[in-house]
Amino acid sequence: MVNFVSDTKKPRLQQPRNGEAETMDCEIYDMPLFRGSDRSIVDPILDRSNSRMGHYRKGETIALQNDVCRTLMLLCEGSVYARMTSHEGREFILDPLTAPDIVASPFIFATENIYPVTIIAQNDSRLWFIDRTYIRELLEQDNTVLHNFLRDLSDHSLYLSRKLNEFALQTLSSRVMGYLQENHSIHNLQQTAFVLGVTRPSLSRALAQLLAQGRVRKTDAGYILG
Repeated sequence: MVNFVSDTKKPRLQQPRNGEAETMDCEIYDMPLFRGSDRSIVDPILDRSNSRMGHYRKGETIALQNDVCRTLMLLCEGSVYARMTSHEGREFILDPLTAPDIVASPFIFATENIYPVTIIAQNDSRLWFIDRTYIRELLEQDNTVLHNFLRDLSDHSLYLSRKLNEFALQTLSSRVMGYLQENHSIHNLQQTAFVLGVTRPSLSRALAQLLAQGRVRKTDAGYILG
């Protein structure tokens, strides 16, 4: 169980390790959910919440697709990404989230509250898990926490809408062109394929087509716009 340590300057989390408290590099009121909130309301709820801190190495799975979502995850350190896999084995990768951030907020109060994605640590990460009962209490008692949570839901919905547009409505060639406009070059095919949610051979074919059309050039720095 995580110990909640609060003082007037730097409220923080501690987790017992080998009988001693380990201070986490996670200041509570710097987290997006709690920024600007009323400490006199938030502190007592967090004090009695059955929260825990999870440590994950790069590549470790944090939550599996179709697992039940009973806790809100707050990313305190590191970064994570989400992967969705279809029955046919196709994968869709979402861009990483970097600390501090809220992870999987749209799922916790859903009618069917399951993770539609697998959440994986992109690098060594620490996440703070708070049971949804206490999240609901925080939302009901502090308007700022409610506002922060609603804004996070809206931001994630907008992001997912844009990703859906990229993935479902645009051709791969259009997505590659959009990536180049934003990032200027492609020098690592495997990494770019991962970001675009496609296989490396599919990306290579799309780049070959764009090269033939003169829309892309290959240079020492990688593929760039033609």
